[in-house]
Amino acid sequence: MTAQPVKKTAPAKKAEATGEPNSIDYKGHCFYIHSERKLPLDVLEAIEDDRGELAIIRSIVGPTQWKVFKSTEPSIEDFEEFSTLVTEAAGFGDSGN
Repeated sequence: MTAQPVKKTAPAKKAEATGEPNSIDYKGHCFYIHSERKLPLDVLEAIEDDRGELAIIRSIVGPTQWKVFKSTEPSIEDFEEFSTLVTEAAGFGDSGN
């Protein structure tokens, strides 16, 4: 079975074309997410090392924004919602949750 290409959202395509990050709003906070090609190398390492979705999302948003997310006292369900927003903004499509 061949892998299906990920359909990128319009904002993700625009971010990739312009080099500017997307912004997402989550619980009253604005998060800036770069397109997949502008993400830190830590994201690729987390994927390659199969460290799991938590490590991947934490790498995508970076340490400062991760602290902001954690300040919302998220539940696992909240993380699933946040991870979907983040991966879609980065151009990865649905996170699978």
